[in-house]
Amino acid sequence: MSERRLTDVTLLARSPLLAGLPLTDIGTLLGVLDSDGVEQGASLATAGSPGDGLCFLLEGTAHAQDRSGRVVELAPGDHFGELTLLPEGRHDSNVTASTPLRVARLSPGSWATLTREHPDTALHLSLALLRRAAERLATAQSRAQLSPEPRRSVRSATITRAEGLCAEVLTGTRIADLVPEEVDGSLVVGARLDQLAVALHTPIVASASVEPLTTRSWEGRDIYRRTASIALLEAARRIGCSSLRLGPSITSGRVAHADEEDLPDLARRLERALAEVITENLPVREETWKVDEALAHFEEVGWHDAAALLALWHEPTVALVGCGEVLALDAGPMLPGTGMLRDLCVRTTSQGLVLDFGAVIRRELPEPPRSTVLLEARRPRYGADMTLQKRRWLELLGVTSIGHFGRACVSGRVDQLIHVSEGFHEKRIALIADEIRANEVLRVVGIAGPSSSGKTTFIKRLKVQLEVNGIQPVELSLDDYYVDRERSPRGADGDYDFEALEALDLELLNDHVTRLLAGETVRTARFDFVTGKSAPNGGKELRLNPTSMLLVEGIHALNPQLLAAIPREQTFRIFIHPASALPYDRFSLFEPADVRLIRRIVRDRRHRGCSAADNLRRWPSVRRGERLHIFPFHEYADAVFDSSLVYEVSVLRVYAERYLLEVPRSHPEYSAAHRLLRQLRPFVPIHPDHVPPTSLLREFIGGSGFVY
Repeated sequence: MSERRLTDVTLLARSPLLAGLPLTDIGTLLGVLDSDGVEQGASLATAGSPGDGLCFLLEGTAHAQDRSGRVVELAPGDHFGELTLLPEGRHDSNVTASTPLRVARLSPGSWATLTREHPDTALHLSLALLRRAAERLATAQSRAQLSPEPRRSVRSATITRAEGLCAEVLTGTRIADLVPEEVDGSLVVGARLDQLAVALHTPIVASASVEPLTTRSWEGRDIYRRTASIALLEAARRIGCSSLRLGPSITSGRVAHADEEDLPDLARRLERALAEVITENLPVREETWKVDEALAHFEEVGWHDAAALLALWHEPTVALVGCGEVLALDAGPMLPGTGMLRDLCVRTTSQGLVLDFGAVIRRELPEPPRSTVLLEARRPRYGADMTLQKRRWLELLGVTSIGHFGRACVSGRVDQLIHVSEGFHEKRIALIADEIRANEVLRVVGIAGPSSSGKTTFIKRLKVQLEVNGIQPVELSLDDYYVDRERSPRGADGDYDFEALEALDLELLNDHVTRLLAGETVRTARFDFVTGKSAPNGGKELRLNPTSMLLVEGIHALNPQLLAAIPREQTFRIFIHPASALPYDRFSLFEPADVRLIRRIVRDRRHRGCSAADNLRRWPSVRRGERLHIFPFHEYADAVFDSSLVYEVSVLRVYAERYLLEVPRSHPEYSAAHRLLRQLRPFVPIHPDHVPPTSLLREFIGGSGFVY
C-alpha cells in the first residue's frame, strides 16, 4: 500500500461513519471513492441544492455554515453531504474551502457499486448514516419540546418584495436566496425584513416584507464597515498585533490605533494580511455564549474592555460575532463572509491608522472637495490635542470603555466624573480664549461644527472667558445672510440646498464685516425663515470698539471662501464636535456621530415638538451636508474643541429610550431606532439632576443657566 493511500485510510478510520470498520474494508471503500482537488475559496456545497454524494476531506480545511448561521470547521477526516445519497436529497449546509483541498467523494453511482460488490461495507455505512439521522431527529425534537410554542419545522411564508411582488417560500429560506447580488450597480449587503436591517444569512421564519439593502444606504454601508473592521482585527491577530483597536468612523474609512512605533510598516503588514483574509472568504459567524464563559474568554485574550462590560451584563447570555479566531461583541448585521469585501487598504496618519473602505463606499457618497481619508491623514479630526489629552486623563481615572465607566458609576463615582469632565471643558475654553487674547491682530473668530455639536453653549461660555480677558465679543450669525429662498441653489435631487455656500449672500456678508472692522456702525441682515425672505438691513445694529472681537457662527465658518476679503492673520477659526467616544470593545464604540444624533433627538423632542422618527428621517440629509460643507474644511481650524462629555450618554439615555420607543415597528425609521436602543442599553443611567446648569449638555436636555 502506498504511503499516501495508507495516510488516507488512516484519516478515514477517524470518521464516526466508519468507526469499527476494519482497515481492509476502509481500503476497499477508498477504492470506489473519486478523489478531487479543490481550490481555496471554492464552494463545495450550497444549502438546499442537490449534491453529488458523500464527501470526505483528505487534505486541507473547509468551513460549513448551516441555515441558522452556525459555522463548523471541517478538518481532514471530516465529511459532509451524506443527505445527497438519498433520492432527491439536498445539502443542508454551505461548505467552502478555507485552503486548497483534496476530497474523496462517494457519488450515488459509486454507492451503487459499493452496495453490489461490497455489501458488508455498504451495510456498515448505511447503519452509521441511520444512527446520525436518528441523533439529528432526537436533537430537533428536544429543541421543539423546549419551545413554549412548538411550531411545524417546515411551513410556507409569504414574502413581499420591494417591487411589490409576492412569493411563497419555505421557512428557513435565507434572505440571500431572495435578493439580487446588486441593485443599480450597488452591492447588496443585507436586507430590511419588516423595516429591520438584517444580515443576508438571516432565515425567513414568517410572512414578511423584504427589501434589499445596498451600500447606497447608510444601513448598508454600516454592514460593510462592520465586516471590514472585524476582518482587520483578524488580520492584526495573524501578524501578532494584539494592541489594535478600532476608533470612530470617518466619511469613507475608520480610525484605528495600535501601540506599535513603526506605523508605516504595520500598515503594510496589516494590508497584506487583510488581503489574505478577504481571499479566504472567511465566514462571519454569530454565536451565543454564556456571559461567564464570554467574560473569561475576553480576559484571557486581553480584551479587558469587553470583559468589564460583561461584568455588569444583566442577561444570562450574550451575542458574539466571530471572524477567523477573533470574537467580539455583536454590533449588528454583517456580511456572510469576508469575500464580499473589496479594495480595502490601510493608511497611516500622524496619530494612528485609517482603514480605507475604498471605492465600494466612496462612490455612494456625495463627492467632497477633498478625499476625507487623505485629509484625515494630514489633519486628523479625531486626533486633536484636546482629544489626546482627554484620552490620557480618562486612562488615569480608569475609565477607558463603557464597561469601566459603568463600573465607576456603580461604585459611586458619578459626581467625580461629572466635575472632572466639566472642569476639563472649562479649562480648554479658557485656553482658547487666552490664545485669542495673545494674538493682537485678531479681529474675527469663526466657529463651525456639525449639527448638535454644542456650538450655542460653547459660544456662551467662550464669551464669558473672552470678557474675563478684557475682550468684548460681538456675535454675527451666518443664518441671517441667506439669500431669498427662490434664489437658493438646488441640489442633485432638485430640492433647495440651504447648506451650500452659495445659499449665503457672501458679497453682503463681506461688505458688512469689512465695514465693521473699519469701525463703522452697520445695520446687519436678517432672514425670515417663515417667509423665506432676506432683509439686507433688517437686523440689529452693530459696532466694534477697540476691545471688540467679532464672533461669526455657522456651518461655513471654516471655509476660507466665506470671509475672503479679510486677511487670514486677522481670523481665528474654531472647529467644535464631539470627538471622544467610549468603546464597547476593540471592535465597536458609541460613535461620535451617534452622540450628536441622540443629543438632537432629545433636544428636538423635548423643546421643538419634533419626533424621534422625524429626526431619524432627516439625519441622512443632515450628514450629507456635513460631509460636503463642514468636514472637508476642518484642516483650516486653528483650534478644535471636543464637546463630548464622558457621562453624557448615560444622562441622554434617560430621555432617549422613551422617545425611540415611540417609533412603531411599521415605521420606515424603526431599524434606526432599534439600533440606537440597542447601543444605549449597556450604559448605566445617570439622573439629569447631576448635570450643572452651565454644562454644554443642558443645551439638549434643558435647564441651562444661559439664556438662548
